[in-house]
Amino acid sequence: MNDEANIVLRAQRGDAQAFARLVQTHERAVMTLCRRYLRSTEAEDAAQDAFVRAYQHLDRFDAKRPFAPWLYQIARRQCLDRLRKRKNEAPESAVEPAAPHVDPSLRIDAETALRLLQTLDEGPREALALFHLHELSYEDIAQALEVPMGTVMTWIHRGRAALRGALEAKGAQS
Repeated sequence: MNDEANIVLRAQRGDAQAFARLVQTHERAVMTLCRRYLRSTEAEDAAQDAFVRAYQHLDRFDAKRPFAPWLYQIARRQCLDRLRKRKNEAPESAVEPAAPHVDPSLRIDAETALRLLQTLDEGPREALALFHLHELSYEDIAQALEVPMGTVMTWIHRGRAALRGALEAKGAQS
């Protein structure tokens, strides 16, 4: 059993310091995930709510499995719930764009990267972000997004192909 699994087991037994350590380990990744969805200060609230929900339902978590995908799944659901609520309350144009995390080797500006990512369907966009930014395995992404692993592989393949095509087309226009 790895160190994180031991920490999770301690947290499940009521050790508040163990849960605090889990929060400390994953807070940056959860915030990044929430900012990708919400693109506003609301992301902080969603991330905090995700940790609260994880704490409340820690007894349901199987400590033999990786903790991160389970936590990301909770954070993703918090964000989707907030987006649904926001969609019912405000026009879509009120959503502020987030600054994307850009791989420096890509030689494209942040605005272009955001525009290209926004052209992807939700599935490929999420799968690519979880794979490249959070370094999750295909299996962990499948768990986090609640889809079969084959779907994750397809989304990543199609997302990469779409981005490559868009970058090539942009290069041809320059």
